[in-house]
Amino acid sequence: MIKYLQSKTLKMALSATIAIIISNYVGLQFGVTSGIIAILSIQDTKKESLLVAGRRIIASALAILLSFMLYLLLGNNPIIFGLFLIIFIQTTIILKIEEGMVVGSVLSTHLLTSTNINISWIINEAQLTVIGIGVAMMFNLYTASLEEQFEKNKERIEDYYRAILSDMAVSLVTQAVPIYEKQISVNVEELVNKSKFMAQIINNNRLFKKNDYYLSYIEMRIIQLDTMKRMKRHFSRFYMTYDQTRILSEFTNEVAMNLKEDNDCVELINKLNLLRKDYEKMDLPKNRNEFENRALLFQFLNDLEDFLVIKKEFKESFQNR
Repeated sequence: MIKYLQSKTLKMALSATIAIIISNYVGLQFGVTSGIIAILSIQDTKKESLLVAGRRIIASALAILLSFMLYLLLGNNPIIFGLFLIIFIQTTIILKIEEGMVVGSVLSTHLLTSTNINISWIINEAQLTVIGIGVAMMFNLYTASLEEQFEKNKERIEDYYRAILSDMAVSLVTQAVPIYEKQISVNVEELVNKSKFMAQIINNNRLFKKNDYYLSYIEMRIIQLDTMKRMKRHFSRFYMTYDQTRILSEFTNEVAMNLKEDNDCVELINKLNLLRKDYEKMDLPKNRNEFENRALLFQFLNDLEDFLVIKKEFKESFQNR
């Protein structure tokens, strides 16, 4: 995250400097304004930068033309500037181009301070806008690739999930939880949230090729994480015979060992259904405790099935793409 912020800071500094140099080189008035426009136009993703650039250009054009007409007809003084702001700000809100509100207002002040308003001012302000946004767009289109880091995060997330499921498998037999369980939960939550933010950036940096795989993948893992939390709540209350816990423990561990990105979980779901049928053949509960334990057992199996079906549906959704 720190490197990402530093990169954005560098883009702002360089784009502002270059925009001002270009504006001064071509002899524009108020060349420093193009640097401010460049700073404001640096965005987090390519898609966002294009959208903001378009809105800012429209707002700037509106501000320049409105200022030109008002100041030419009514005079360039603070009262007319206030009238301009009332009209301009309300218009940007209606058109949903608020990103250009500040830039447009600054451009208007250039005409406000002019002693000779003519068409050359429109050209000057338009050039400032184009230079500022254009330079910023060049930097916005150059973004560091996050795919490699996301792939590493995927591997770490899957390692965490395997560890959580393996610990569940052991706990079913030992009736105890590892002392590091809470720390693992905290770590995986942080990693998943960080990876979701990263997936959103990757998705928004794809301008012409739509691919929501990264975001869909992390959403799938988030749902699975919620499912594992439910599983923990259920298995912690089990009190069953050794055979029941052993069979369930072995299957849970098998799920953990087969937790891979390319696994569609079909075979595991089939095994789970067979396991459920075996449990259904057990003798009926003899008392309330056995009844409650049996209910928890089936709930755990249902949660485990949900965990697998979530992955199966995810794989199916991307098979034909």
